[in-house]
Amino acid sequence: MPRKSTRLTFAVLAAGAGVFSMLQSLIAPALPTVQHALHTSQSTATWVMTAYLLSASVFTPILGRVGDLIGKKRTLVAVLLTVAVGCLLAALAPSIGVLILARVIQGVGGALFPLSFGIIRDEFAPAEVSGSISNLSAVIAAGGGVGMVAAGPIVTALDYRFLFWIPVAIVAVATLIAVRYVPESPTRAEGQVNWLGAALLSAWLVALLLPLSQAGVWGWGSARVIGLFAAAVVLFALWLLTEARSHTPLIDLRVLRL
Repeated sequence: MPRKSTRLTFAVLAAGAGVFSMLQSLIAPALPTVQHALHTSQSTATWVMTAYLLSASVFTPILGRVGDLIGKKRTLVAVLLTVAVGCLLAALAPSIGVLILARVIQGVGGALFPLSFGIIRDEFAPAEVSGSISNLSAVIAAGGGVGMVAAGPIVTALDYRFLFWIPVAIVAVATLIAVRYVPESPTRAEGQVNWLGAALLSAWLVALLLPLSQAGVWGWGSARVIGLFAAAVVLFALWLLTEARSHTPLIDLRVLRL
């Protein structure tokens, strides 16, 4: 691959993954402002964070598998467009309900991580793979810190809605470059999406992460928290059993054993 194309590809992957990482932390310092602006309660405002976390945990493995099957570039572009739509909806959200929905849509961007690493492995020269993955990991790690630091000045100088307007612009440009310059990976996985495994994976992740994020409101000893933790254990066991028996597992458990 030409060096210029490699650099553009990495720029797109870094922009997408970096924005997603920023979106995880960017809104946290602004939650009191969002609560006041949208006339909602503190407990409801926390769902702006929770919805994003749950959505990302569900869509990351599923869309990573979809990318392996139908093409990583095609899936990457679709995910970038979805994140842009989610940010646009959040910037225009007239109510807390719409904002929470927008955050669910933004959570689809969690798939940018496996897709980006997969594209690097498929398209970059072997000597570049290790360094590129390390650099992308550094961008992802830095994104969360930048989000926390940048949120205050943006809200103070502009408005909390610009926490989403700015990512819209970045993701839109990244999408255009991806369509033009990111090559489609020739490698395709065989099989199909194990939808039962995907459903069980989503279920146990939600059952685990929801009480972890809401226990401060519900109480660690509440029936909801204890019940969801118990459900997570049962669903996790069912998911392991389903994946072990599937010819096309969502996550290859043999790799984890290695």
